[in-house]
Amino acid sequence: MTTPCNPSLANADSLQTLRLSGTDNFRSLMGMPTASGQRIAGHAVLRSDQLHQLDESAWLTLKELGVKTVCDLRSLGERERYPNRLPEHGLRQLILEVIADVRADPGFVERLAEDPSAENAENMMLDIYRRFPAMLAPHLAALFGLFESGDVPVLIHCAAGKDRTGFAVAMLLHGLGVSQADILSDYQRSGRRFADLDPVRQEAMAHGVFRLARQSVSEAAMDTVLDARPSYLLAAFESIHRQYGSIDEYLQAHAGLDRTALARLRARWLTPSLE
Repeated sequence: MTTPCNPSLANADSLQTLRLSGTDNFRSLMGMPTASGQRIAGHAVLRSDQLHQLDESAWLTLKELGVKTVCDLRSLGERERYPNRLPEHGLRQLILEVIADVRADPGFVERLAEDPSAENAENMMLDIYRRFPAMLAPHLAALFGLFESGDVPVLIHCAAGKDRTGFAVAMLLHGLGVSQADILSDYQRSGRRFADLDPVRQEAMAHGVFRLARQSVSEAAMDTVLDARPSYLLAAFESIHRQYGSIDEYLQAHAGLDRTALARLRARWLTPSLE
């Protein structure tokens, strides 16, 4: 796992060490600092990889954290292969499909099949991230609407909890006033190496890549896909800046977050001190 690069997260980091059985990339963003000196209040935003291995005790943990909504960014095919089995009562599930991802779009794996090098894998990841702003845009109003309606805490997840979740969470954190440096620091915490995965996840990833690419892909290429490099997320930001001028303009265009709405969001979900 990549070590956070920004020391300003050190205090908040102790609040993000929650464990959730059945996940590999779960954490709360409680206490993350904002540029204004405030912090995210409570467990308003949580993030994770997929939840199909959660048992009853894990769902109880989420209940104890107050989670009201599970936001699933995966494709239909992914949801059918690894369904979330939410408890019958007490949790809302919000489906926001973002299919520009190596796990959701076979076209990206075909690119690896044509050239399984680490360099090609890196270029592929940059292309994926450049597509995220357009893929998430139709869902931004629903995502930020959770915070307007009070249907939070929200747990946002995809398959690995890194790429689609990373971009969606980055937009939420920006809206809450978290600095780009701290957004990137949190993002880097999701980086993995293939050798660090548990045997079940190694087998699943290797099998999935082989099934789609019809050949094995080098471990170096898989490490490149699994990594959380700042350049990936910055590629998405650069795509936004080219089209909209700023992330604020992007959020206003697709989520209606003008200055008044941003101020209301921050007033409700930030606190001046750690809880």
